[in-house]
Amino acid sequence: MIRSVSVKSAIKDAIEIFQFDLWLRFYFVTEEDDQLWIRVPDEVMGQIEKDHLALHRLADMVNNAPIDYKRAQENVCAYVGARLDGQKYEHTVLPQVFDSSAFKIEMYIFNLWLKMHTQHLDEEYMDFGGWLEMYEGWNSLDEVKEYRAKLVDSGTDPGTPACPTAQ
Repeated sequence: MIRSVSVKSAIKDAIEIFQFDLWLRFYFVTEEDDQLWIRVPDEVMGQIEKDHLALHRLADMVNNAPIDYKRAQENVCAYVGARLDGQKYEHTVLPQVFDSSAFKIEMYIFNLWLKMHTQHLDEEYMDFGGWLEMYEGWNSLDEVKEYRAKLVDSGTDPGTPACPTAQ
């Protein structure tokens, strides 16, 4: 099997997986007996399988399971590793993805969108395709493009505070 060495494509694939995980946790986390669980209804699982077959495996893996930050991180990393590393991309590609400023900036921009739109997203359930469509619309705004360009031009990691002083 020929595996890709395209870091740009791998960034896109990895980001989609991280976005999907955030979508799952946004809508389907419930609290039961002082523990958080992911509970995706059967009809939603069916729709995910129909619309996002590759991502369905991740939903199936985490559905009806307890969740916390550490487990969420482990689940996504395991899924990215199993689906992309050595399967779709050469083993040398994913380390480049996670170290790249392009990946960090895109994840930062997506998380910024999520924070800015949480109230709207919380008002009514939106399927994953709807989330991506809404995000792409926001992402295409001139203000967002300018902000992204400033982040790229600065050459700094958006996740690293600019001020080294402890707050």
